[in-house]
Amino acid sequence: MKRKPARRKNKRILNRSQKKYFFRIGVFVLLFSISLIFLFMYTFEKYLNQNFVSALSTSSYSILDDNIPTVSYIVVEDLSVRPIVIKKVNYIIFDKLNQKASIYNIPLYVNYEIPGRFGNEEFSKLFALGAMNAKDPLKAGTELINRSIFKLFGFKVDKYVLTDVSQEEFFDRMWREGGHINIFNLKNVTNFENSLKTDLSLAELNSLLTFLDSLPSDRITDSAMTPQCFCDTEPFDNKIKEETIESAIAKENKNIAILNGTDYNGLASFGARVVKNIGGRIVAVGNTEKKYNTSVVIADDPNSKTAAFLSRVFMIPQVISKTESYSFMENEIDRSDVVVIFGFDTSGDLY
Repeated sequence: MKRKPARRKNKRILNRSQKKYFFRIGVFVLLFSISLIFLFMYTFEKYLNQNFVSALSTSSYSILDDNIPTVSYIVVEDLSVRPIVIKKVNYIIFDKLNQKASIYNIPLYVNYEIPGRFGNEEFSKLFALGAMNAKDPLKAGTELINRSIFKLFGFKVDKYVLTDVSQEEFFDRMWREGGHINIFNLKNVTNFENSLKTDLSLAELNSLLTFLDSLPSDRITDSAMTPQCFCDTEPFDNKIKEETIESAIAKENKNIAILNGTDYNGLASFGARVVKNIGGRIVAVGNTEKKYNTSVVIADDPNSKTAAFLSRVFMIPQVISKTESYSFMENEIDRSDVVVIFGFDTSGDLY
């Protein structure tokens, strides 16, 4: 009778040991499972980035914090066939400030003045023009289309999506319906590698689609205000100015001067149009005292959003402070917060 309590004690000790053992096993299995899931998600996301996002050019600019991001949406017949035949070009403005998105359908068979001294040509011919003697025809063709959109609308082109007809229905529905991307529901992911080129990251694309998903259907519109020529940009310009009245550039309220330092007419007036359309304040538009080979942005605060924006959209890498501008004998430098001087190096992208 005296041994029974001892056996109960041993039994209790054994149960505690078993519980500790199984608890440790459970913790180990849980941590292992979490690590496995994390590793799988990381590997799959990296795989998706390689196949779903294939950038034509490096771009350090992120649109995640941009209140008015824009995307050029280009559909071609087949990316692997030369010459590339354009089927559709859309310009999409995501207006987070006013909670709406506008899709502009650019007519392919209307003559426009194409940048790069190509003269008047149709959008349908831009890939062929850009691809001539280019090492990377897709890159060159896309860049020419984006420069042409920039010149036609007088508004920035942040990112692009270039795809062929095999993915057209998918992207058409995506722009008009939005929604989160569920990476497990993407069909034929590997096929995107040969039918899609874009400089959007997955995070940027998901951000745009999340925004679209938050909008009522009547806030995603196909706009009829695509300019038909450079003599008819006023309807679009007036509309976009209403939407950018609260932009970051407008809030900084810098006095901006645009100067043409080349022999090409119209550069300064175009630059002023771009600045006004983003909400900037123009105080001077004219020609420089001398000609400049290199374009430059001169600012009282080179780190301001205004200076960064002007540098990016006009593709002017040189941004200097007024204290460094002693070699520039332009009166507007003392009268303005920011001065843009167009030189011959960037004139080809605008003229």
